This record gives sequence, C-alpha cells and structure tokens, in this order.
Amino acid sequence: MFDKLKSIMKTLGLRGEDPLKTRQELINFIDGRAAFVSQVTLYTYVKARAGTQYPKLFENADFLTSLKIARWHIYGSAVCDLTLFAAAQLRVHGGLSNDAAEHFAASILDNILPNYPQDDIANDQFAAMCERGKQRAAIADWSDIAVGPAAFQSSSDAVFRWAPIADELKCDDEEILRNSIHLRWIGVRRDLKAVFQHAAIADDWHRHGATTAAQPAAK
Repeated sequence: MFDKLKSIMKTLGLRGEDPLKTRQELINFIDGRAAFVSQVTLYTYVKARAGTQYPKLFENADFLTSLKIARWHIYGSAVCDLTLFAAAQLRVHGGLSNDAAEHFAASILDNILPNYPQDDIANDQFAAMCERGKQRAAIADWSDIAVGPAAFQSSSDAVFRWAPIADELKCDDEEILRNSIHLRWIGVRRDLKAVFQHAAIADDWHRHGATTAAQPAAK
C-alpha cells in the first residue's frame, strides 16, 4: 500500500524519485519511463489527429490492432534509447570503459526486452529490437550520447513509422511529432541524472552484473 502511494505521489509531482543505487532499480526506472513516454506520445498524437472521431476509433478492431502493434514497437525503441543514455552516464561519470559500457547496456536490454509479457506482437520482434540496441551500443560515441539528444533518435523514428495514422498526414506532422517525444525525453533525462548514483550502480554492476545479466527484470 505504501509503495503504491509513493508511486501516485511521484506521478503527481508531490514526491521526488528515490535514488537509483542498483542495476535492478535502474532497470525498473528504464522500463517504467520508456512505457510512459511511448504511450503518452502515441496516444496524445492519435487523439489530436483524430479529433472528435477519437472515441469511435476504439470501436474499430483493425485500428486497435494497429495501435497495439505501434505501442510495443515504440516502447521497445524507447527502452533501447534510455538504456544507451544510462550506459553513457556510467561511461562518462562512473568510470566504465567503452567495452564495459557496451556490456552493461546489453545486460539491461536482455533483462527487459526478450520474452516481454505481451501477446500483441511476436516475441522475436522484441528480440530484434534488443539486437538493434546492442548493435548501437557496440559503435556508440558515449560522450555524445551522454549529452542526451543523440541517444533518442530510435524512439522518434519509431513514433513516426508506427503511429497508425495515414502516411500523408504523418508527413505533414513530422516535425511536431518528433518534437513531442524529444520534449518528453528532456524531463526523463533530467530525472535520471538527478537520482543516478553512478558509483553505487557501477559497483553493483561489477559485483553482480555477470550473475544477474541472464535473469529477467522484475515486473
């Protein structure tokens, strides 16, 4: 009950985020914030585009299927983006080497994306998202990614590609649509930097990362 009350207070801005001191706490942060940003961005855009027809769309089975598919693809991209940003913070501020930052990012992705509990898209599509995130980590310019905007292109591309709106309308909206998700990431980046205990998470990673990397994230 107390944990639920804390979550509600954080959502309302009445309580700050708790410090992130372990890898698992970081995983939970990434999972929750990626879900929030992806869903709010997608549903806000669809609602704005549909106008007064928005309630009727939810009576259309094909639209609902497309919306669910879009939601998961945008979420997966958001997880990858935020994971790379977090790994970059550890690379720049926590003393990790480039190789360690790459492995750290890969372990986070492995704990969140494979076998995610949903049945709207095939699990191998989540596995493909995970692999793309790892490929980005393998060639990452960590200093650039740590600043912020460079980390979040994937989720911007996913919103533009997967939002179930006619392509000609999305093209008209592209700048607004991309700006909407980038603005939401600014707050997440600020919040993560404020609570990220670099030394504690790096130490937790060195002590437990190898043994916990294969374990699924707590849901």
